[in-house]
Amino acid sequence: MKAAIFHAPGQPLSIETVEDPICGPTEMIVRVERCGICGTDLHASSGGKMEPPAGTIFGHEFSGEILEIGKSAKCDWRVGDAVVSLPMISCGACQFCVRGNPFFCADVTRTGMGTGIQGGYAEFVRVGTRESLAIPTGVDWDFAALVEPLAVGLHGIRISRFKTGASALVIGAGPIGLAVIQWLKVLGARHIVVSELSEERRALAERMGATATVDAALHPKEISRLLTTLCGGLPETIFECVGLPNMIQQCIKIAGPLSEIVSLGVCDRADTFTPFLGTMKELTLKFAVAYLKEDFQQTLEMMENGRLDPKPMITQKIGLDQLGQTFEDLKAAKDQCKVLVSPCC
Repeated sequence: MKAAIFHAPGQPLSIETVEDPICGPTEMIVRVERCGICGTDLHASSGGKMEPPAGTIFGHEFSGEILEIGKSAKCDWRVGDAVVSLPMISCGACQFCVRGNPFFCADVTRTGMGTGIQGGYAEFVRVGTRESLAIPTGVDWDFAALVEPLAVGLHGIRISRFKTGASALVIGAGPIGLAVIQWLKVLGARHIVVSELSEERRALAERMGATATVDAALHPKEISRLLTTLCGGLPETIFECVGLPNMIQQCIKIAGPLSEIVSLGVCDRADTFTPFLGTMKELTLKFAVAYLKEDFQQTLEMMENGRLDPKPMITQKIGLDQLGQTFEDLKAAKDQCKVLVSPCC
């Protein structure tokens, strides 16, 4: 099959012909119809703590069609079914798998796409039967490939204290920030204010449901003043969706007393903040990672009934042969949100 291969930081992904994935006895092989380019992949390819081994195939936001089912799989799947999958293959038996949270599976040899398992920047991908979900009629390949980032946003809100009718501040209008915005709108937020440096992304945030936006370059005191005016008081929850050093400190400065900060941004660098300020405000700081299977299911259902419309997030579609250059361009792009790859086109 053709796939985009990571070799080393600083080198573009290489489009090569590699061996097809082998279907395990309880697994499936899926032909990838769409795969989204994720900022986490961009970051990991640049080196650091998230750098994967040479030969890795990135890609964990995909939709596709089942081509093969393992001979020992006890499931109702059929060849030709349209599916999405959590980007991991779990043991299915540990306490986390039983609870529907395979991200924390105790079997560390069965890890996520683009790490221990090759991902969706390829014509075919190996998935687990337990981790896969049917794409409902009416949800196309493009939307289905956005289920993963949307589920990240939903999970962040679910573990927060957010309630219908409350106000929220979203820091960052990249794909995860936009996912949070869309869910806040669906779940009945009174005010959704977005702090973002990029003028283009502030405009996109408003298209996705933000009630107001502010320039992230403003001083935290000025942002707090604007929030008080826009929301009639400081928001109860801040969703940090950037993942860079100093963002938590910024959130602590902006936050009002007794409020909550939920960090969805993935920061793998050392960071510092002043606990005293958070203590004096009695803030809650919470970290979110990944999702539950039920987050995927709810996202698919909301797409099916038309309550989620992530179309504005899709800013470009490319073929696999264009992925190497596009991947590099995205590291500096400010006008792109979600680029979808069609490996089999």
